[in-house]
Amino acid sequence: MSARRCVAGVGMRSRLPWFALAVGVMLAGCHRQPPISDEGIAAATEPAFAKYAGPVSDLPAGGRCSLDAVDGKPAQQARVRPRGWVTFGGWMADAADAVPDGATLVLNSAAASYAVPIVAGGERPDVAQAFGKPALLRSGYNQRAWLPAIQPGSYRVFLLYGRDKAASACAMGTLVAGEP
Repeated sequence: MSARRCVAGVGMRSRLPWFALAVGVMLAGCHRQPPISDEGIAAATEPAFAKYAGPVSDLPAGGRCSLDAVDGKPAQQARVRPRGWVTFGGWMADAADAVPDGATLVLNSAAASYAVPIVAGGERPDVAQAFGKPALLRSGYNQRAWLPAIQPGSYRVFLLYGRDKAASACAMGTLVAGEP
């Protein structure tokens, strides 16, 4: 055996335990992550729809709103899949033609209703121009939310503004949930 091979072999043997130790420490650190929930790993970090028991159809109509797209497709053609992420895009304005601080997007059916908080802030110069209201420039929203295992079927879609006696609802059409 040559001297070079001997030195190279000794160097490799002394590095191997350090490498094994480093890999072991990295793997042990990964073990301390929180468990994944039944609803998905990101359900705790991004908004998720929850069951909603409040009134919807009994509320007075109020504000202006539009659901333009669902997952990048025109809202009229959209179909959502339970137990998956869904992105809603559109715009909102309250009864005073101002951009509300926040609203609640509700999927409503006779069997069950689900809701998620939603916030505007995206630029919609088309909306501001169409209504002649510069205050509606930032009325747009693109809200991504986790949709749990909801019942398949047709849902009416509403944006709810305000609270208690000052609450109002803006209807945005219907949406179908379930496998295509």
